[in-house]
Amino acid sequence: MTLNWFKNLKVPSTALAVLLVALVAGCSSSAEQVEVLDRDEIFDRIDQDGDGIALRADYETLLTLSDRTKVIAFYPGGNVSIETVLESLKDSPPSNLVEPENPSVEVFRARLTSMLRLRLAAVAIDEAGFNIDFDVDDELLNSQVQTHLSGGFEDWAQEEAVKADPRLEKFATPHCVTVIATGTETEARAAKLRLESGDSAAVVASEVNLAGTTPSPNGDVGCADLLTWANAFGDTAAPLGDMNAGDISDVVSMASDYSPTGRLWMIFYVRELRHEEKNLALLGPFAQGILADLVVNYDVVIDDGIGAWDAAGLSVMSAS
Repeated sequence: MTLNWFKNLKVPSTALAVLLVALVAGCSSSAEQVEVLDRDEIFDRIDQDGDGIALRADYETLLTLSDRTKVIAFYPGGNVSIETVLESLKDSPPSNLVEPENPSVEVFRARLTSMLRLRLAAVAIDEAGFNIDFDVDDELLNSQVQTHLSGGFEDWAQEEAVKADPRLEKFATPHCVTVIATGTETEARAAKLRLESGDSAAVVASEVNLAGTTPSPNGDVGCADLLTWANAFGDTAAPLGDMNAGDISDVVSMASDYSPTGRLWMIFYVRELRHEEKNLALLGPFAQGILADLVVNYDVVIDDGIGAWDAAGLSVMSAS
């Protein structure tokens, strides 16, 4: 079967001659140093993706990889050569790499992808005003990136996130809440009328709340950011996003074992907003998200013999 597939491979004879030369290890003027490959071995090296079919794309990839000095990727402010990728594989080999000098195209593309992601992240961080020294190896470059991501760049990203969505400041602000929780909608609506008439939320809660529904008999459930309340009450907590101190929510409902009807009918009353205790870090980290938004906009060009750049996935993909 291998022989038949190889016979069906259509490549120009002159190009095939170049390919065969590239496949000979230890090329020199000495005949004794020439490694003669049989057709199966040549096929295996051409069939870069291991699917049993030697396509022209496989041939082109192998031919491209034969020139170690060739630059195969361009990104803002720099480029990557085949030699650079192979050296990276040699210095830090993945577990599925058998021959560092002859990686599969999948392994090669995966390493090129990680190298480009690192470089694009470094470019974005540097352009944001955080100094990056690019004249270092990948290990030191990654160390700089990680230091900025957990330091000043995170603070900068937090500010950018708030500019893009001012609601984040409210989400991070502790809301001190009293909850009215009854077993029927009728009871809840009657309690809401009392609140709107000026009755104390604590008094109403102590008189109508079902036992065990709140930590305190007066309905006080404490003070927390909106993410915490969303985790506690699910979608039922949605009204809190638009409420300020002194506001009373509409009646909302959620399933509950505390209610004989199987549902709780609730009202949220916001006693105060503790703006001075706002903590945006609770909603983070922000650095990775902001960084992703920046790097997807960069132009990356990949040599056709290697593949193509997928900007959405930030990956080197097959060109076919």
